[in-house]
Amino acid sequence: MIFSNIRAIFLGEVDIPASQRDAVSAARRKAFHSLAPLAAIHSLLNAVVLTFAFWNNTAMPLVFVWCYTSAVLVFLRIRDSRAPEVHVDAKTADDRIIRYTLLSGAAWGLIIAMLIASSGSEHDLLLGLFTAAILCVGALLHSSFPLASLGYSLLVGAGACLGMIIGNHAWSINAMLLISATVMALQRFAATNHATDVNRQLANAATQEATETMSLLLQDFEAHSADWLWRVDAEGRLTRPSQRFVDATGLPIETLEGGNILALFAQESAIHLDTLLKQRKPFHDQVLRVAISGRDAWWTLSGQPTSDGGWRGVCSDITRSRDAEARIAYITEFDGLTDLPNRAMLVRQLEIAQADAECGGEGFALFVVDLDNFKTINDTQGHPAGDAYLKVVADRLRDSIGPQAFLARLGGDEFAILKSDVIADEALDLADLIVDALLAPVFLNGKEILAGGSVGVAVAPGNGADPADLMRNAELALYRAKAQGRGCARFFEPGMEEDARVRADLETDLRAALANEAMDVYFQPLVDTRTHKVSGYETLLRWNRPGHGLVSPALFISCAEETGIIVPLGEWVIRKAIEEAAQWKDDVGVAINLSPAQMKNPSLVATIVGALAASQLAPSRLEIEIVESVLMDETEHNIRTLHALRELGVKIALDDFGTGYSSLSYLRAFPFDKIKIDQRFVRDIDSSHENRAIVRAVISLARDLGMRVTAEGVENEQQAAILASLGCTEVQGFLYSRPMPASEVDKKEGAAAHPPTKVRPLRRHASA
Repeated sequence: MIFSNIRAIFLGEVDIPASQRDAVSAARRKAFHSLAPLAAIHSLLNAVVLTFAFWNNTAMPLVFVWCYTSAVLVFLRIRDSRAPEVHVDAKTADDRIIRYTLLSGAAWGLIIAMLIASSGSEHDLLLGLFTAAILCVGALLHSSFPLASLGYSLLVGAGACLGMIIGNHAWSINAMLLISATVMALQRFAATNHATDVNRQLANAATQEATETMSLLLQDFEAHSADWLWRVDAEGRLTRPSQRFVDATGLPIETLEGGNILALFAQESAIHLDTLLKQRKPFHDQVLRVAISGRDAWWTLSGQPTSDGGWRGVCSDITRSRDAEARIAYITEFDGLTDLPNRAMLVRQLEIAQADAECGGEGFALFVVDLDNFKTINDTQGHPAGDAYLKVVADRLRDSIGPQAFLARLGGDEFAILKSDVIADEALDLADLIVDALLAPVFLNGKEILAGGSVGVAVAPGNGADPADLMRNAELALYRAKAQGRGCARFFEPGMEEDARVRADLETDLRAALANEAMDVYFQPLVDTRTHKVSGYETLLRWNRPGHGLVSPALFISCAEETGIIVPLGEWVIRKAIEEAAQWKDDVGVAINLSPAQMKNPSLVATIVGALAASQLAPSRLEIEIVESVLMDETEHNIRTLHALRELGVKIALDDFGTGYSSLSYLRAFPFDKIKIDQRFVRDIDSSHENRAIVRAVISLARDLGMRVTAEGVENEQQAAILASLGCTEVQGFLYSRPMPASEVDKKEGAAAHPPTKVRPLRRHASA
C-alpha cells in the first residue's frame, strides 16, 4: 500500500483502462517528441557555454567529448521525432525513450561531476546555475515519462554530488541536500503534470466516446423511431431539418430550412408554442395542432433551450392515437349503429336533470321504448334488415320527440327518451305520439314490416328523481305495457314495484325448487273412445311452494319462460316423465308439452335421446306436444328439430288446435301424428251447434290427413258420447280423472275408465 502511494506521488501513476492504454502511451510519446527541437537547442546552448567557459581548463577535452556526444544524442532525438512511427508495441517504444533519457542524464551527470571536481571557485556560480538549469529543463522536457524523468534527475543530481565530494568544495553537504530536495520537488512536479495530462486525455476520450455514442443513437433514433428531432435558432428558424421531419411535414427541405417553426401550426397552437419558446424553460409533451397545406394533424413537442439562444427537442405525430382515443370516447358514449347516445350518456343526462330539478326546475319524464316482435324481424329478414329497421326507428323517434328531448339507445331494440320541463298530461301525449310513430309500417327490401313498440313512462320527482330509481320504474311500466298486449304506453304506478318484488321472489323460489327437485310430475290419462281404456298420459307439472301452497302452473310456467328457467326445468320434466313411463305397460304412452323456448334449445334432441336411452323406453311411446307459436318463431330451426324427433320414432302432436291464426297452414308445414282439440270447443259441444260443427270439421280433416284426434276438457258422458259419434279417437278430462301423482298411475293403468260419481266443473290448467 505504501509502495503504491509512493509510486502515485513520484511517478504519477493513473489507473488507465485497457482500451485507452495504447492511446495514452501514443499521446505521451508524441508529447516527448514534440519537445525534441527545444531539447536540441538547450543541449547545444549548454555545450557552447561550457566550451567558452572552460576553454583553458584542464577539463576542456571532456567538454569536447560531451559536445560531440550531445550533438549525436540531439541528432538521434530529432530524427526519431520526425521519422514515421514504425509499428511497434507501446512497451518497446516507451522503453526506447526511457533508455535515451537515462543515457542523456548519465552524460550530463558525468560531465557535471568532472567539471565540478576539477574547477576552481571562480566557476562555482556558473556550475551551480548550469546544474540547476539541467535539472529543471530536463524534468520539464521529460515529464511525460515520470520514470525517465526520475532517472534523469537522479543521474544529473548524483553527478553534481559526486563532483562536490571529489573536489572537496565548501558547503558541499548543504549543496547536496539542496540538490536532493530539488530533485524530489522536480519529480513531484513531473509526476503531477503527467497524471494531469493522462486524466485529461481519459476525460477527453470519454467525452469523445459519449459524443460518438450520442451521435450514433441520434442517427439510429431518427432512422428507426416514429419520432424526430427539431432544432431552431434564436429567431425560431428551423436548422438542419432531418429527413424524418421533412417526411412528416410533406414539405421540401428547401422550404423548411430557415423557415419559422410557428408557421407549421394552427393559430392557437402557434401562439401557445411561441409563449413556451419565449419563456426559455424546458417543456414536455405539448400537444399542438398542425396545419400544413390544409392537412390537419396533431404533434407532441418536447424542447430544451440551447446556449446559443435556440431550441432543440423531440417531436412525434399522435394523429392516429388521438383519432383512436376520440373513437374510443365516441364508442363509450354513443351507439355505433344509430349514432344515438348510449346508456351511460343517458345516466349523465338524468343526473343533470335531477340537479336542475333540485334547484327549482320543472319535473322531467323518462320514456323507455321496447320494439314489439323485433326478434321476428331478425329471424325472418336477417340481421342486416334488423339493423336497418333500428335506424329507421331511431329517425322516427327523433322526428317525433323534437330537438328539446334527449334520445338514447339502451341496447338491442330498447330506446329511452328524456324530456325535461314536462307535466303528466304532456308526457301522456308524447307517449301516444311515440306509439303511433312506431305503428306505421316500414318498407325494407321491398317488404312491408309491421312491428310497433311498447312504452313505459316514469315522471320525476313523483316516480323517483334518482336516475337508477327512475330507470327501474320506467322499465316496470314498460313491462306492464307489454304484459297488457303491447303496442301501448303505461305510466308507472306504485303497485308495479310490489308486483316486481313478488315476481322476483317467485323467480328465486322457482330456481331453488328446480335445484332441489322440489316439484312434482303429475299425469292425466288419455282414454280411447272405443275401448274406454287408458292409452296414455299427459305430463303436467305441479309446485307446492313453501309458505304459499300450490302455485298455478299458468303463473310459474310464464315466469319460467320469461326468465329462461323453462329450459333446465323442461329438461328435468322430460327425464322424469320418461323415467316414470318406462315402468308402465308397453301399450301406454306418455305425452310431454314443449314450450317455444324449449324448442329453441339446441340440446333438446340430445336430452330426449339421452332420457330414452337411460330408461329404455321405446321412442314410439313418447309423444311431444307443441303449440302453434312454436312454428311461428324460428320456423326453419323448429321444423328441423321436429323432423329429427320424428326420425327417432317420437310422435308429434299439435296442441290447442283452432285457437291460433294459421292452424290449417301449419298442418301443411309439418305432418303431425295427432291434433288436440282445445277444450273451449268441447266445453259446450252438447249445447252449441257451432262448436259441434267445428269439432266435426276438425275430426274429418284429421281423418283425411291420417292424423289421430284428442279432445280436451271432457266433463260429462254426453260430451264423451258426442265426440265418440263424431269419430274422435281419444278424450281427456275430469270425467275420467284429474291429474294424479306418479305413485297413483299404476292403480289405474290398463283398467277401463269410468266416470266419477260427481264431476267438478272444469278449470283451465296449464301444463309444462
